[in-house]
Amino acid sequence: MGCKQCKLLSSKHRVNDYIEQNVYSITTQSTTSSSNRTNRYHQDKHQYDTSFTTIGFPNLLTLDNLPVELIYYIFDQLDTFTIVTSMLNVCRRLNSIINTYDHYHLDLQSISMKYLFRICSVIRPEQVTSLTLSDGNENVGLVAVFLKKFQWQSFKQLRSLKLVNIDQNEQIAQILLSMTNGLTRLSVENPNEYYSETVMDILMAILSKESLSKVSLDLARNRILNPSIVWPTECFLREIKLTGLCHISLFRNILCYSVNLKKFQAFDIDLDDEWIDQTDDDDDEDDEVAARQMLPLSNSSNLLSLSLVYARNEIEKLEWLLPQFSQLISFKYLNVYDLHIESIYESDYSLLNGARWEKMLVNCQDFQFISTVHFDHSAGNVHRYITTFQTQFWQDKNWNIAFEQYNKTLLVYSVPYPHSSYYYDRPVFVSIPHNPFLSSQSMRNVTKLQINLTAVNDLGKQIIGAARFPHVTQLVLDGQWRNASLSSSIRSLVDPSRIQKFIRFERVPTAIFQTFVFDLSSVQTLTLTASVLDSLNAAVFQYSQCLHSLYIVQLHEIYPHFVNVEPFCTMFPQVQHLDIPVDSFDSCQYIIDRLGRFLINVVFRFPHREREEADDIEDDDDDGDDEADDNNGDEDKNTELVEWAQNVRQNHQYRIRDRNMYLWLQ
Repeated sequence: MGCKQCKLLSSKHRVNDYIEQNVYSITTQSTTSSSNRTNRYHQDKHQYDTSFTTIGFPNLLTLDNLPVELIYYIFDQLDTFTIVTSMLNVCRRLNSIINTYDHYHLDLQSISMKYLFRICSVIRPEQVTSLTLSDGNENVGLVAVFLKKFQWQSFKQLRSLKLVNIDQNEQIAQILLSMTNGLTRLSVENPNEYYSETVMDILMAILSKESLSKVSLDLARNRILNPSIVWPTECFLREIKLTGLCHISLFRNILCYSVNLKKFQAFDIDLDDEWIDQTDDDDDEDDEVAARQMLPLSNSSNLLSLSLVYARNEIEKLEWLLPQFSQLISFKYLNVYDLHIESIYESDYSLLNGARWEKMLVNCQDFQFISTVHFDHSAGNVHRYITTFQTQFWQDKNWNIAFEQYNKTLLVYSVPYPHSSYYYDRPVFVSIPHNPFLSSQSMRNVTKLQINLTAVNDLGKQIIGAARFPHVTQLVLDGQWRNASLSSSIRSLVDPSRIQKFIRFERVPTAIFQTFVFDLSSVQTLTLTASVLDSLNAAVFQYSQCLHSLYIVQLHEIYPHFVNVEPFCTMFPQVQHLDIPVDSFDSCQYIIDRLGRFLINVVFRFPHREREEADDIEDDDDDGDDEADDNNGDEDKNTELVEWAQNVRQNHQYRIRDRNMYLWLQ
C-alpha cells in the first residue's frame, strides 16, 4: 500500500508540473455587446490570439470559464445533430451558448420526424446559416412540415441553401420567392423534376441576385439541352455547376451576362448546332457560313476554371474553344467510361496527341484528363502516343499521363485518376509508366468501384501488395460468383473493411458469402435483391451496429420475389432506412411493429398487376376493356394503401406513388 501511495503522489506531482509548464492560455478581449461578438466570430478562419504562459492548477480552463469564442469554434467542427443531442442540457452555460450560437448548418436529408421537431424547439431560424431541405423517399412530407413550423422570412442569416427532390411546384416556388438577399450559395437537385415554366422563370430570376455567388443545378436533362432557357441579363455568379449537357447558345449567354464568372462545370458543351467540319472539301460559300456561325465567345477571358466531366468533344472543337480562355489556369476533360453512353468507344486518336494539347494548355497550372478509345492494329504502336506526353513541357508542368491497355480498349488519364468512380470490367494488358510510386497513387481518388467479376479471375495471384483502389467506400459487384478465389481477387483491388456501401444483385454461394461478408465490418448501406438476402440469411449474417440502410431491389417485376419478414426483422433489428418488396398489409404491419423503434423511413413496394399467360394471346379487340380494368384495379389498390397508411400511427407522413407506399416515421 505504501509503495502504491508513493507512486500515486509522485505521478500526481509530475502531472501538476507538466500542466504548469505547458497549459495554453487563450486571451480574448471581453465582449461588450452581442453585435461585436457576431462580427468578430464571422471573421475568416476564426483567428485567436494564443500564447504560452505558466499558470497555476486552480486556473485551468473548464466549461465554466472557457472563452465563449472557443466553444463557438468547437461547434463549427460539429454537426447540428451532435450539438443538439449530445451537448444540450449538459449545463446551464452550454444551454445558453447553444441558444446564442448563430452558425448552425441544418442538413435535413435523412432525419426522423422526432429529431425535426426537436430542432424546431431548440434552434431559431435566425441562427441558421446553411440549410439542406429534402422531400425524397427517405423523408416524404418533410418540406410541408418544415414550412408549417418555420416562417421562411425568418431565416435572415441564411447564406447557403440546398433543395433536393422537391417535386411540388407550389413548395419550390414558395421557397425561392422567400429567399433573403444575403444568400450566397444555391443548389437545386431534382433530376426527375417537372417544374412549370413559372417555377423556371422564378429560378432564373433568383440567379440575378447580387449576393449570390455560387449555383449548382441538377435538373431534368432537357432543361440544360434546351437553348431557350432565358438566362438573366445581369448575373453576379462566380461559380456555376450544371449537371447535363450545356448547349453552346446557353453557354454564350452565361459568359456574356455573368461578367464575374470564374468557374464553370458541365457534362460537356454541345457545339454541334454551330459547328461545321472544316475538313470537308466545300466551296467558299460553305467556308463563309462556317466563319459566320462559329463566332468568338464574349467575356471568355474572365474564366479561370473549366470542367467538362463527361466530355465527348473532339480535339478540333477543343482547339477552337480553349484558346479563347486566355486566363484559364485549370482545365478538366473527363471522357469517363459510362455503361449508358456508347460514344466513348469512338476511335478518336487525336486526343492522344500530347503536342496538340501543349498548344492549348500553355497557361494552365492544373490539367485533369481521362480518355477512353478503341485501339486496333491500324492505330499503330501505343508507344508513339506515349512519347508525345513525355516532352519537356509535361515534365515542367509535373503532369504525369498514364496509359492502360485493356485488350482493344485504351485508357489514358492524368495521375492520379481524376474521378471518384471507376468501372473495372477487364484485366490490364499493358500499363505505362512502370513507376511503383505512381502506380500506388494512381487510383487514390476513386471512392466508388464497380467490378465485373468475370474480369478478376485469379487476379489475387497477379497483384501483390496493397489494394489498387485503397480508398473505395462504395463497392458494386456484377456477374456470377463462380468460386471462392474471387474473394482474394477482390481484396487485391479494395480493402473490404473500408466499404460503407455494398451493392450486389446476383446470388452468391452461401459458403463463399460467409467469409466475404465477415470482412465488410464497416458497411452502413446494403443494396441487394431478395435472392442475395437469402444468401445472407443462409450465411448466418451477423447484424452490424453501423448498418443503417437496406434497399432490396426487384429486378423482375413480373415475377416478384418477396421477403420473408419474420427472419428479416431478426437479421436487421435496428435498420433505420428500408426499401422492401412486400405482398400484403400484414407484412407491412409486422415490420412496423418489430422495427418501429429505430425505423426512420420505409418504402413498401407492392407487386404490379399480375400478368397471366392468357394476357399475351388476347385479341386486340379486348385491349380497351383490359386497360379500363387495369385502371380500376390501380385506383382500388391506391385506395387500400391510403386507408392503411392513415391508420399506421399519428406521427407519420406518407405518399402513394405507382402502387408503392412511402412512409416517414417517428
